[in-house]
Amino acid sequence: MNGSCFEDANLLNICRESIDYQGIVRHINDGVLILREGNIVFTNGAFCEIVGTDLSGLMGKPLADLVIPEDRERVVRHCVDKLYTPELSDRIEFSISRSAEDAIVEMKLTVIDCGGAPAILAAITDITERRKTRIELQRVKDRLESILHAMNDVVVSLSPTDHSILAINPAAEALYGIPRRAFNAGATQLMHFVHPEDREQVRNFYNSMEDDEFGEMQYRIISSNGRIKWVHDEAHLVYCTARSVRRIDHVIRDITDQKEALDALKRSEEKYRDFFQSTKDMAYSVTPDGSFLDINEAGIQMLGFATREEALAANLKDFYEDMSERAGLLAQINEQGFVADRHVRFRLRDGRAIEVAITARAKTDDSGYLVSYEGIVHNITQAMEDQRNRVLRNAAGGMCHYLNTHLMHIVNAKEGIMEEVESLEAIARDTLPESAAQTWEAACSALRSYGQGLEQAYTKITAVTKAFNSAFLTYREEAYLDRAILDIFNSCLGDPSECTAPPETKKGTGADS
Repeated sequence: MNGSCFEDANLLNICRESIDYQGIVRHINDGVLILREGNIVFTNGAFCEIVGTDLSGLMGKPLADLVIPEDRERVVRHCVDKLYTPELSDRIEFSISRSAEDAIVEMKLTVIDCGGAPAILAAITDITERRKTRIELQRVKDRLESILHAMNDVVVSLSPTDHSILAINPAAEALYGIPRRAFNAGATQLMHFVHPEDREQVRNFYNSMEDDEFGEMQYRIISSNGRIKWVHDEAHLVYCTARSVRRIDHVIRDITDQKEALDALKRSEEKYRDFFQSTKDMAYSVTPDGSFLDINEAGIQMLGFATREEALAANLKDFYEDMSERAGLLAQINEQGFVADRHVRFRLRDGRAIEVAITARAKTDDSGYLVSYEGIVHNITQAMEDQRNRVLRNAAGGMCHYLNTHLMHIVNAKEGIMEEVESLEAIARDTLPESAAQTWEAACSALRSYGQGLEQAYTKITAVTKAFNSAFLTYREEAYLDRAILDIFNSCLGDPSECTAPPETKKGTGADS
């Protein structure tokens, strides 16, 4: 078929005198072609641009040669069937092969009479970009739906008029405890699950969205199994046109665990603060270099500050009597994270030295960096002194028992010797010659003198042990000084009968008490 077929196409009922149909066909953006027996007998420039071929290369060419192999049979069959089946769809999509990129086209078919034979008038629209956009939109939609399905948060779209559910993701099943289809059916509303005590506030929150456009709220819900849960609800308006509200989208997150954890933390902090203020031990928090961040009233009094402000302006390291003790304590904390009952000595503001037991830990941030040290300081000065006194009393008791045991042996031996001397003295007077008797008498006199010396020594030592017993072997916890022992011995240097325990010292009057 040559170019004269266009005149054959003019057998269509068109009014060439009133409308320049050929001019329209030549200048429209859609491709126009006439197929007779599957061959192209007419086309316009727009179709040439679509397929990327000039007009001479298209005339008389089968349309099937332009279609990609995957679509070729389907297109040919559709064109043939359309000639004899008027009710068949007048639209078909397929791809045309091009050198750079295949073109996706939509062809609209109309059966016409061309030179007395049936032919097909086709309008070809290049929908490649439209299809790419549609595919990309579908890809984005699929990805979005995949994300929504994978989310743990409930995403729901509500009608702006009656708050009915337009769409909801599967996470709603876990949060509310009912199948998703129950929401999609429209019979179940979110407000049904809101805790009765919060329902009015939530209803006001929903109603305010058209004015506020965005909002968030925390409230309670009751799931289908009766469990009370806390949720965080973020809502915002979605517009269809400039000011036409289309829907209200909500993102509802289950914050029950976080809420319970925060409540537990709050209770713990309240207990800690109550303990911090009520404990009789010093409780403190300091920076890594020792500057006070916080200190309780007991600590203020222990260290000798007049006010809390004065304490917070000070540094804990200034109270260590031996800085090596501080270095050892911090080394243990930094290595193990804590230290328990470590003994150090503090020098207070008034100059007194006390012995304390420190239990402390290192506090770090989320990145593991040291933020501060927190600890409890217990004054063990009196306890340590009492312990030393108990050791001293036990030692004194043991010594006294040892001395008394051996003193009894000495006394018994002395008395036995004196008895034997008296017996031998009587015999000597009757049996010994005068000269020998005088010698024996002198020996007996010396033995008696030695016995008296033993008696005096026994008396003095016994006085000392009694004084020790009186001073140390007592159930009372007393603060003793080193001079207490010296006082006992000094009192025994004179008359043993005057050897007594030193006067009692009132508790707490020691230099470091």
